[in-house]
Amino acid sequence: MNLLRNIKQLNTNLVIFITLIAITWVNFNIVRWQKGNIIIHDVNSYYSYLPATFYEHDLTLSFLEDSLNGKVEQKYYWPNRDTHGTKVIKMTMGMAFTYLPFFGLAHVYCKLFNEETNGFSDPYHFAVQFSSLFYFLIGLVFLLRILKLYFDRKVVFITSLAVIFGTNIIYYLTNGAGMSHAVTFAFVSAFIYYTIKWHQAQIFRLAFIIGALGGIITLIRPINVMVFAIFLLYDVNSLKEFIEKTKLLLKNYQHIVIMALLGILIFLPQLIYWKCVTGSFFINSYVGERFYFDNPHIIDGLFSFRKGWLVYSPMMIFSLIGFYYLKKNNKPFFTALLIFIPLYLYVVFSWWCWWYGGSYGQRALIDIYPFLAIPFAAFVAHIQNCTALKRSVIYIVMPIFLLLNIFQTMQAKWNVIHFDSMTREAYFDALFRITKNPEREKFLKHPDYDKARQGIDEY
Repeated sequence: MNLLRNIKQLNTNLVIFITLIAITWVNFNIVRWQKGNIIIHDVNSYYSYLPATFYEHDLTLSFLEDSLNGKVEQKYYWPNRDTHGTKVIKMTMGMAFTYLPFFGLAHVYCKLFNEETNGFSDPYHFAVQFSSLFYFLIGLVFLLRILKLYFDRKVVFITSLAVIFGTNIIYYLTNGAGMSHAVTFAFVSAFIYYTIKWHQAQIFRLAFIIGALGGIITLIRPINVMVFAIFLLYDVNSLKEFIEKTKLLLKNYQHIVIMALLGILIFLPQLIYWKCVTGSFFINSYVGERFYFDNPHIIDGLFSFRKGWLVYSPMMIFSLIGFYYLKKNNKPFFTALLIFIPLYLYVVFSWWCWWYGGSYGQRALIDIYPFLAIPFAAFVAHIQNCTALKRSVIYIVMPIFLLLNIFQTMQAKWNVIHFDSMTREAYFDALFRITKNPEREKFLKHPDYDKARQGIDEY
């Protein structure tokens, strides 16, 4: 307990240093980037805009029509085809913009050291791997700033370590680096911070930043346009406050216009790409994939052994409990998050593949961890005033959850935890294993992806 008291004296920036050292050490030791295992699967679809533009000079991907490039298409580009057979990159291009500085550095390195400059040699994999950590650390800086506005150092320190090392985000900084989630975490953290600052002082520069951040968040993953709801609902907890907020927005309508226009402007390159390639400004590049809003899998998404968020990141139970204390002590966020979080869960778990394919835990929810860190901190702040016994219990449970998460992250890397077919039996069979059970198959239940695409339950 003396250590916990001493946390009050620690500089919370120590969290940034711990994260940098720990994740860097892990990434250099798992050497995925030396085996070409970074720019694969979904990352291909995020990234392929860059080699197609700078090396092939052909975003239509017509160069893949050459029969000699069949293997290249299957390995590196993964295009979808629309109803006319036109090749189109599945993902939107937001992540490609975030990779771009690292892509450029990799290109320079390859030129200097005579490595292959095709966009897919080892230096490019290395660059994409560490881009996740770079952006995440920026997001962590903003998250610490947000939490410091409302909580003391001890609360901020505990909350930040719990969110980083006690949830599945650590997987997407290491074995799953290159995916969009750590990057979105960063931009969402900055979005929250500047939303708070704009409500403190309506400055045009802040409106510009909010619009730009909202635009790139949407360009990375279009459903995350919902973050603008937080801006609109921030500090609204009653009819009177709603009226006052409406007056504030109308008074500063120029700011709202610039946010909207800038968000659209940032998304415009995507619309131009779709128009040039398919002839239409608006298409579903996820051909054959859709949301089924009449059949959401919220319970499965939260509690199932296949991909239940609270099964594989049980630390976040404290965030949900924290909503009660958020109402009492941090009212500007209470109603906004109370509306936003259920809405986000509903939309995310209405996707046909609610388990989000091969992944560890519910990766889609990492995008909103900056929001969830606020009620988590409210819970941690509350327990400071509890009895010594209650505090002790919580301070025992939290490290257990943190260690469990780290261990299960390792199990996911070692394929002890299956990427999409876990069951209750498979989970408890794997609980203390460090190697895959040779008889694991009898415990697994593989989802039928074709049925799920049609909106039919996958078993």
